[in-house]
Amino acid sequence: MMILLLWVLNFGISIFNAWACGKTWTESKHAGGLPRFMNWCGAVMSASGFTWCYLIIIGFFGSVIPIIKNDEGVRETLLTPEQLHVFMDLGYLVVIFPILGSGLAITVHAWGVFWRRRRLADGAVAAYDTFAMIYNISSALRHVPRAGASVFDFFLGGSDSSSSSDSKGKGLVLLLVILAVAGGILTTRWIILSVAKSTAANRGLFYRNRYPDIFDVKPKRKGASPWEAPRREPAPKRRNDGPERYV
Repeated sequence: MMILLLWVLNFGISIFNAWACGKTWTESKHAGGLPRFMNWCGAVMSASGFTWCYLIIIGFFGSVIPIIKNDEGVRETLLTPEQLHVFMDLGYLVVIFPILGSGLAITVHAWGVFWRRRRLADGAVAAYDTFAMIYNISSALRHVPRAGASVFDFFLGGSDSSSSSDSKGKGLVLLLVILAVAGGILTTRWIILSVAKSTAANRGLFYRNRYPDIFDVKPKRKGASPWEAPRREPAPKRRNDGPERYV
């Protein structure tokens, strides 16, 4: 139950991060500099969160659904217990370092915003980012050495040569991790581009309504919503009096 709650929370935070990046994606692209850098940090955090969620899904179904039969006719799962352990360790190593790098930049920026604005909401955001950063660092110090040793022994050989550590098992674990990472990146990209497109369209309608002279359109009817599309007067029809004659 706890894993399910953490999964839902992480998935929701990843969606929010991608949505927030999409709201300013176009503007930061043109502005460049720090706004663009921070937008990319948010995108990396979102992709890392989605990747973690997909790792949990693949690991769960790969360890409980029997889909393989070995030579003795015994049904097995897609991932053996050892492969599942290495799969989660490798996935953790893939996501933890981008999370630490982007999280550090986001935390420093949050404290800078709080120092300039001195608002309670900005302070709460900075405090949460600091707590998350401390938790991630402490988690990395505990788990990275063990996970690194586990992945190293599995892929580069250990004391025993069990059937779960053959080339087929190594390729399967690596392929599933790549699949989870690709899913996280593509999901983040889809959300960001979708939100950026809708935001640009809404802002375009807003500015066309507010400044009709610039966009050569007629103002809307009185009392209309600021998001309503402006009216366009049809072009007057020209009379066809035949070819002009010059004297």
